[in-house]
Amino acid sequence: RRRIPTHPTLAARLWFTAMLVGLLRTAVAAASRSAAPRLPRSALEVKVTSLPFIPTDWVFRFAPFICRDRVRFLLRFNQISFAMGFGFFYLWAHTPYKCDHYEGFYESPLYNFVKNDLAKTGQLEENTRIKVKHFYPQTE
Repeated sequence: RRRIPTHPTLAARLWFTAMLVGLLRTAVAAASRSAAPRLPRSALEVKVTSLPFIPTDWVFRFAPFICRDRVRFLLRFNQISFAMGFGFFYLWAHTPYKCDHYEGFYESPLYNFVKNDLAKTGQLEENTRIKVKHFYPQTE
């Protein structure tokens, strides 16, 4: 009886290796032909425009009291950035009593139209009757 080998032969290994090398060569050639991804111009000029909304060369030209040396400039930069972030969060993005809860939110005209439409057909009462108001089951 002839025995069938269960492991790949040398010819099969060489053929597979040559195929992978050819595939690798094709991938490298395709990658070298395509244009490399580039960063946006604003990201490349970060050192020119580092203070928020103010070009750095303007700071050195018009406000020398902020930047007499590198340490003072870094300190002022950190102070200004912290103040702007703090002000944005607490004065703009975290305005109290501005519809950030469910009790007093703004009801748009479309919302009122749909709500009145549901009230006319009786679906609003049915929806509020079957609405789940608690996350955990209530024991009676």
